[in-house]
Formats: sequence, C-alpha cells, structure tokens
Amino acid sequence: MNIVYLVFGNNLEHYQQIYFSIFSAMARKKENDRIVVIAEDPSLFNFFEENVEIIEINKEIIKRWEGQYQFFWRVKIKALQLIAEKYPSESVLYLDGDTFFYQDLDTVREGMNNGQNFMHLEEGKLSSLSSKTEKLMWKQMQGKEYNHIKIDKNSTMWNAGLIGISKHHLDSLQIVLDVNDAMCADDVTRRLIEQFAFSLGLSKNTELKSADHIVGHYWGNKKHWNTIITNFLKESFMKKHALMQIVENLKEMDLTQNPVWVKESNTEKRLTKFLNKFYQNKKTTYIKK
Repeated sequence: MNIVYLVFGNNLEHYQQIYFSIFSAMARKKENDRIVVIAEDPSLFNFFEENVEIIEINKEIIKRWEGQYQFFWRVKIKALQLIAEKYPSESVLYLDGDTFFYQDLDTVREGMNNGQNFMHLEEGKLSSLSSKTEKLMWKQMQGKEYNHIKIDKNSTMWNAGLIGISKHHLDSLQIVLDVNDAMCADDVTRRLIEQFAFSLGLSKNTELKSADHIVGHYWGNKKHWNTIITNFLKESFMKKHALMQIVENLKEMDLTQNPVWVKESNTEKRLTKFLNKFYQNKKTTYIKK
C-alpha cells in the first residue's frame, strides 16, 4: 500500500503538518507499506532520507494538472493518478497534510485489498447539507448527469481529507477526473467540486466506507494543532532525536485529547479582523547596517 501526501508552495506550516502526519503513519504502518510525498520543494524532506519516497513537481506540472478549466484542486486527482500509474498493483491511501493516524490501519489496508474504497467520513446527502456552497451546488446540479452519474437526493458528499483507493479500483480515478471536469465545464461553484467528484467516482463501483476511526483530520482547528506540531518538531530537532525516536515519542502522545474541530464565533472572527485592521503597529525600528 502507498501512503501518499501532496504539498506545494513555500508555506512551512504545510510541510510541518506533513512531517507530523508521516511520523504518525510510521508509527502505524506495516514494513511493506510505502510512504510517498509529491512535493514542490523536495529538499524540505531530506530528513527522512530513504525512508520516504519523494516525487518532485514544479509549477509547470501543477499548471498542466489544473487542466483546461484551470481548476486548482484537480491537481490532487492527477497526483493520485501518477501514483496509480507508477504502482498499478498497489492500493493508494492519500491523506491531506492536516491529518494524523491514531489507530492501526489494518482494517483500511485489508478493506482495500478486498476491493473497498474509503474516504474520511460521510458528511451527508448534498440535498440536505446546509452550507451556502453545498446549497448552491445542489441547486446547480440536481437532476443532472456528470459522466453518466445522476445527481439526485441520494448523492452523498464525503470528506476528502483521506482517500483510499483499492488496487482493484484504481481506474476509479479516471471516473473522478471526468466527473470533476464535467462539473467545471458546467460552471458549478468550485470550492467543493474535487471533493464531490471523489465522493461520486469512488462510490460508483463499490460502497464507500469511512476511516475517521483511524485518522484524525483537524481542518476545523488548524491553529491549535499547528502550535502542537511546531512545539513537537522544535523539541525533536533541538534534542537531535533520531527518526525512530521521534516516531516512538509521537506514538506515546494521546492525540485524542485535542479537538479536531471547534466552532468559532462569527462575531469573534469579525471583531478580531476589525481590531487587527484598526490597531496596526505604527512604529518599527530596524538595526543599522
């Protein structure tokens, strides 16, 4: 099985998140599981040496992967196709950077070996979801077909922080890509297109199952987790811990004690934005050359 990450740009927080997730994967994976990182800056993963396979991409590749409609998150689909083409007899387990393993992944591995596809968790029927984006998507797509998949009241949105594709269904990725491109061509609002395309394409030939009981996805509490990760990495590297010592230290952490999602007050967010704009630093001093 290939455990796959994708990272681009120069935001070090994104790379730090993947470090943390890789350490958690190493604490849970089997010896023959491979960790692969598709990265725009592979030098930031030199620490792992031969323990992680790094595939370098650049802005030209990213631009090409965005396709005819220049949809950025189409890159995720193309990246997974790249892995499927390189290792056509092995299942693919993709994770967003803001994830971590907190249980053994044997059930996911065995499920994919038996033809099961996975996503992180079921968010609900598109027709009944409540966000503005999801309501608009339902209004735009209800009753339509995309690559012969009809959008009806049973069409379900799954969270794409984890995507597990069985080695028996790697061709599902082409279905996902075709659905994604058809939605772009139809000018569907873009924010969740890639996620919904995975939800539809991976469930066409097999029932999807969730993996949230194995992997945490802290997309709803990133600020808190970024602090945890930064402190963990600082201590690890300042003490010059070896790779496996870091993995063991992480394995001893109780990651369930920190929330992965927190509902923030909209009023607080607006006030914070206003205060940050209103009370700006007015005097700065630099050292002299």
